Amino acid sequence: MNIKNIVMLFGQTYFSFPLNPLYWLVLIIIGLQYRRLQQNERRLFGRNRYYLWEQILASALFGLVGGLIAGTILFVLGINLMEIGIIYVWPLALILAFVHPRYLCFAYAGGLVGAVAAVVQLLSGILPLMSASFWKGIHEINVPGLIALIGTLHFSESMLIALSGHLYPSPAYLRTEHGVVGAFALQKFWPLPLVGIIAEVMPMASAEALTGTPMPDWWPLFANKTVVETGFTLIYFLFPIVAGLGFGDMAVSSSPRQKAQRSALHLGLYSVLVIILAFVANQQPALTLLAALFVPFGHELIILVGNKKELEGVPRYRAPAYGVKVLDLYADSSARAAGMLPGDIITNINGIPIENLFIYQAVLRSTWRPLQVLAERDGESRLLIIDYQHDPGIIVVPDRFTTTYMQIKQVRFLEALKQRLKRIFKRNKPFGR
Repeated sequence: MNIKNIVMLFGQTYFSFPLNPLYWLVLIIIGLQYRRLQQNERRLFGRNRYYLWEQILASALFGLVGGLIAGTILFVLGINLMEIGIIYVWPLALILAFVHPRYLCFAYAGGLVGAVAAVVQLLSGILPLMSASFWKGIHEINVPGLIALIGTLHFSESMLIALSGHLYPSPAYLRTEHGVVGAFALQKFWPLPLVGIIAEVMPMASAEALTGTPMPDWWPLFANKTVVETGFTLIYFLFPIVAGLGFGDMAVSSSPRQKAQRSALHLGLYSVLVIILAFVANQQPALTLLAALFVPFGHELIILVGNKKELEGVPRYRAPAYGVKVLDLYADSSARAAGMLPGDIITNINGIPIENLFIYQAVLRSTWRPLQVLAERDGESRLLIIDYQHDPGIIVVPDRFTTTYMQIKQVRFLEALKQRLKRIFKRNKPFGR
């Protein structure tokens, strides 16, 4: 085994991503997603908070890190991508996305495919139906390898959330049990260049003619299920692939950084447990079904628990009893240049007491410039001089009279499916007299 040759081979495959058209296609799709988010910001605040190019560039750079992490793990595990049933996972993922976009995740589609494959493998010696070509393909899926792939991608996602999940948060107004409050939408997308592995059965004579790199005896960690006849051998090939990961969350009772770190921790623990279960299933096939079922249900659990804790906590960005609280500031704003910070409470502008949001908006429209603003921070009042041409660049916390807001509902699969089918039947219902 030559470690240097292995590293060079991996590196050559990984860094070929700029030549992969699929990588640029994923990056374009990610750009369209960020553009849609910016359109929502403009509808709510009049202009977008960040530049589109810097969000796309940050996603691409962090995606390189995530792809290197995931690709290295997949390479060490030695998962043969031809055996894990991707041709079944992708169509199911698209069907689940039709029910609700948040189900476009390998945890749901891959977990369900793995569970069905585990059942088919358990019943293959009992039911003759399992010999049919469709079920034969399901039967041959390497379920532990599929579970390990899902765990690896989610581990990489947890690292990306920890590193960049709090960056470029989008201010939002949210309807909760405490009324309309300020919040931050955390939306991130990353293109991941990966190194995939496929195995091909070749005659021994042809394999010996190839100038390959020998691997250690313990590799691959996940046993290959391909049947190799006498006189033939398995040859492994590396090739570049691309994956797209996305993260969506809402910071209501915590800051964007706190929320991202908490989500990263929960997802990281989940992913490590999934990889451990994949190893267990690889050694104990009888436990494969339980491991596969944990993948979607465990993922759903961490989402529901995380949302419940965030929404039931005391809102961090609600209107104060007196004054107007600053939710966020534009990076190029005159208010930020004057020293204002998110969390400041504006109590006076040019000698006029600011009791609530209505008075703040009226004074801002009619008063002279520059603004002499009294802002409370940590119990102390500070005088800030804000000189601006058109907009001081302040995004304030909403009050109870705010009429434009978002509302979060806990999405459950059966309920989402029922609503989707209802809309379809309503759309196709014939007109009567």
